[in-house]
Amino acid sequence: MNAPDCPNCGEPLDVVLDVPYGYWAWDGDRYVQRFTGDRVDVAPWACVKCLRELRSFHPQDVTATSLSTTS
Repeated sequence: MNAPDCPNCGEPLDVVLDVPYGYWAWDGDRYVQRFTGDRVDVAPWACVKCLRELRSFHPQDVTATSLSTTS
């Protein structure tokens, strides 16, 4: 079974970061922010390839589609 694809960049989610606010990276001249979301309430998981948040993928988000169950 393959990992699901990132809804943002389309790459397989075989590695997911558990970091809500991203990081700062040196670009050769200065530090630039690499961030997961554009707001304060960022979901804690992010795609390691595009670093965008995975709110609907996070298993602790009660609204996540990944938590849907059938009875």
